[in-house]
Amino acid sequence: MKANDVVVIGGGIGGMCAARVLSDHFERVTLIERDELPEGAAHRKGVPQSRHPHGLLDRGRRELSALFPGLDDSLRQRGGLDMDAGLELATLNPEGWATRRRTGHQMLFASRLLIESVIRDRVKKNPRVKFIEGTEVTALLFSSGDDPRVTGVEARTLSDGSVTRLEADLVVDCSGRSSRASEWLTSLGYPEVELEVVDAQAGYSTCWYQAPPTDQRPANWWWKGIFLSPSAKPTREEDYYVALILPIEGDRFLLTLASWGGRALPADHESFAALCGRLRSPIVAEALAISKPISPIFHRKGMQNMWKHFEKWRGPAGFVAMADAVCAFNPVYAQEMTSASVCSQVLGKLVAEMDPTDGNFPGEFFKRQAEFVRQPWGLSVARDRQALGQADASDGAMAGEAWERVLREGAGVPVIAEALFNVINLNRPPESLMADSEFLAAVNEVMQRPPKPPIEAADLPPYPPATIAN
Repeated sequence: MKANDVVVIGGGIGGMCAARVLSDHFERVTLIERDELPEGAAHRKGVPQSRHPHGLLDRGRRELSALFPGLDDSLRQRGGLDMDAGLELATLNPEGWATRRRTGHQMLFASRLLIESVIRDRVKKNPRVKFIEGTEVTALLFSSGDDPRVTGVEARTLSDGSVTRLEADLVVDCSGRSSRASEWLTSLGYPEVELEVVDAQAGYSTCWYQAPPTDQRPANWWWKGIFLSPSAKPTREEDYYVALILPIEGDRFLLTLASWGGRALPADHESFAALCGRLRSPIVAEALAISKPISPIFHRKGMQNMWKHFEKWRGPAGFVAMADAVCAFNPVYAQEMTSASVCSQVLGKLVAEMDPTDGNFPGEFFKRQAEFVRQPWGLSVARDRQALGQADASDGAMAGEAWERVLREGAGVPVIAEALFNVINLNRPPESLMADSEFLAAVNEVMQRPPKPPIEAADLPPYPPATIAN
């Protein structure tokens, strides 16, 4: 069967990446989005997390650049910033300030608004892609019989309630955590998809700030961003919180306070500033004090890790679900844009190899997608359990006390630091480290040393050292 038409549900990063790769193989790609999409970099209702910081992992940056050549340059032209996190991010680890080091890895920082806007501009110029905005998919069209398959979607225009039916050779669900695909499929008589949830009761509060002009900043501000982790020996409630300042376009920055275990988070400027003033270092409160807040406090919970195990399920031809419509992670680990870009490439490669109308196509795609998402899933779940004091070595994915020590004390060892960078940035799976003799030798050397004791609060320097170790 020749495949000409594909419908993509959802106009976020995942949907646009999917539309981009599918346009290489289908004559017509129709992307249906519930929101009316803004012109330029602006918030929209369907992406509440756009008000919070977004980091693009190294793997995601490379995958997106492959999909959209010149993307980095486009983001820089509109204000995106490069940063070597080892050199320019003031990092307070549980046991003390991290040593400044050049890592050789430049990360690109920009708001989610800008990233999505630049990608949307590219996709809208693609002659094979058509956007239908202000419209929600309400059901899947289905043909039963000897060859059961999804044949399109039913969609409702939000402005007037009118209903249309769009036929397609393949439907790709990229509607994120709010996906209704499981509901649609069970209504067609298919069994429920197994859902796995790991909930660390995480949440965060974020405020946007206009940074002061460079000549008005303290002379000791060498950093572009700040990361304060919880204390290794918490004695106060404030010692359990994470604080993060990341620069974005327009000489602005986002300040986020995060917690696990259902701890209270500030919802107004007064309590937000008060919590910043009680953190382990004064640098966050001082940055806040000389900067101008330009937003309300945005508060978010509901950050569970959720995996719908489509790879264990057998469904109709003509339908697949992708990225966080299948597997969504605690967004504090900045994995979702990267996951969306990788999953779209998995989809594109399979379409190039196999007829997308084949009844075996969905099962093969779900299997290949699961092979990838196990990596970010394992990392996110392990870190969430670690934050709750529940992780042990049985979790794998860099969990347990031994791994915590490697993460803390191995960061200054180039072989360890490079390997950990590539695992955290999804360039290689954690299990590959167990076959890396150079990495294991360096870890063994670290573990033979006496453990470094956590620094006492009274002995913690208030500011990070400016000295560069390499």
